[in-house]
Amino acid sequence: MLETKNHYLGPSLKAPEFKLLIGLTMISIIEAITYAWIEVVLFTSSSPILYDTWILGHYTSYHVVLAILVLSMIFGVGFVAWLTYSPTRFRKFFLLTLGDFILWALLEDEFFFIFSGATHTPTDWTNWPLGAVNIFGSYIPIWYILAIGAIFVLWFLGLSIGEARKSEVFAEAR
Repeated sequence: MLETKNHYLGPSLKAPEFKLLIGLTMISIIEAITYAWIEVVLFTSSSPILYDTWILGHYTSYHVVLAILVLSMIFGVGFVAWLTYSPTRFRKFFLLTLGDFILWALLEDEFFFIFSGATHTPTDWTNWPLGAVNIFGSYIPIWYILAIGAIFVLWFLGLSIGEARKSEVFAEAR
């Protein structure tokens, strides 16, 4: 960010990129809560669709179908918004959308536990790739911690990319 006597260059809350981030984040939150609710309803029903975990021993066809739906919603809406407001800033769109997809994955997983009334344990299916850490008697999947870091880094990069160019152009104009 660059501040001068007459100009302030940097990410703004009124910038189209920030508005895109807010819109994508709202879609991600709504989809995560809805997806988790559907999953809990299916797990508590007698439907055998969720018990045939043939993909990596943890996922079913249902997970693939809903993941494709969510990916198309988040990236599709973001893609249309990107085309509408700035077709030259593909990296911004991609970084913001990728950050929101990771946010969706994290929220969907956590809302599954909230809606089912279960607490995290060290042997939960969500811990199988990386494990969990015990913080004050609660188990937190390690991938949650990594995901939160990745989300903020991707959002920061998505909002900041290109700002250095503005500063360089402004400095050269002086």
